[in-house]
Amino acid sequence: MTTSHNTSLAQDASKKLSENDSKTVSLFAKAMSDAIGLDLNRVGVDSAVRAAHQALDSFKELAFFKEGPSEALKDQMMNNDKCRKLFIESIVVSESWLFREPKVFQHINSTICHRLKKQSRVSILSAPCAAGEEACSIALSLFESGHSQTQFRIVATDISQLAIRQARKGIFTEKALRTVNESRRQRWFAATPQGWEVAAKAQNTINFVDLNLLATDSPQKLLRLAGGQFDLICCRNLLIYLTKPARKKLILKLESLLKPEGELVVGAVEPAILPARDWEPTGPLTFCRHKRLDALMETSLSRDTKQGILSYAQNKMCGLEDPAPKAATVKDMAVPIVPREIIQEVEACANAGDIDAAIELCQRSLQNDGAQTDLLYTLAILHQTMGDLMISEKLLVKAVYLEPRHQGALLCLALIAKQRGDTAAERRYRRSASLAGTKS
Repeated sequence: MTTSHNTSLAQDASKKLSENDSKTVSLFAKAMSDAIGLDLNRVGVDSAVRAAHQALDSFKELAFFKEGPSEALKDQMMNNDKCRKLFIESIVVSESWLFREPKVFQHINSTICHRLKKQSRVSILSAPCAAGEEACSIALSLFESGHSQTQFRIVATDISQLAIRQARKGIFTEKALRTVNESRRQRWFAATPQGWEVAAKAQNTINFVDLNLLATDSPQKLLRLAGGQFDLICCRNLLIYLTKPARKKLILKLESLLKPEGELVVGAVEPAILPARDWEPTGPLTFCRHKRLDALMETSLSRDTKQGILSYAQNKMCGLEDPAPKAATVKDMAVPIVPREIIQEVEACANAGDIDAAIELCQRSLQNDGAQTDLLYTLAILHQTMGDLMISEKLLVKAVYLEPRHQGALLCLALIAKQRGDTAAERRYRRSASLAGTKS
């Protein structure tokens, strides 16, 4: 009786689950894609659905799922490590080949060789690394240029654990070696029943780690592994598959990982994704940052005194509704200086990629005192990196109202005007920034 009853309950549960399958799969695919930043339209909705179906089938096999609506089942699957991993492994494409884009590798090698003339060691990040093709290519290029194992270290990461396990073996398929000439193949690879094994010398210079670049703690982990920021970061063909918010988040994380003069390598169609105001080309698909967030903030902190309010003309230029009194009646107004420890907290959060926390810190301090120019400016920069240009512009206008000679705020307003196509406003802001610099 009990057995029959239990069987009946199991059948009913299975039927309900089957009816919910379509909705559950859709919800899980969307939730997982959001979690790892993938744009379903870019990776392929069909691929995501197939990956979600595999995860659901696996979940059914575990035989501990609870009856309930699709939303509840989706939440159970999201909390199941096996389901998440299965989805990731099913949807991530971990295929590349050695010395992909030869001109790019020539530039990478030249850049690193130049750096090694000025410093004893360089740090390189390859992410995502697939099965290690890119990381090995960089290592072999440097060896061929006469550099030793002690002069460079490569950290290679991928969200796929299967890809990392394969990378650690150091064995590549014939397909992965399709652009490797015979001379290079004989020098660095040995044929095995499993494939072509790269020289241990190359493998020993690379630290392969499974890691989600978009995870909150990813920058801290990578900085610990490298012992500081990287001289070169290869992040090819990942940005194109991410949602817009995920792209912004990843770019900010890459900025925090890269030395001020470091270079970023992207995929063939990805240069257009990088904000032109922040990155300039240095070679084939390689870019260098214009100026870091913390450097911008430091510029604003270099002023010891905060003086003045805008004249009537300046208010008009900035589009303020309530103009300041005419110059004849203007009095100097001291603007409170932000405690250094607050700025340091904000910088730490921002450079770790936790923009939400950085914004919250700024807002909390501004609630107590809304006239803190440095924090207004910093908050504007943070909103600008997140793409919230309207909010950023309002904050910058307020910062300039409080401090007319705030060169950083004026330049940021010029950039926003440029993005809007308002060339006249851009020229005015740039002229004011130039005058501010002269007077300072």
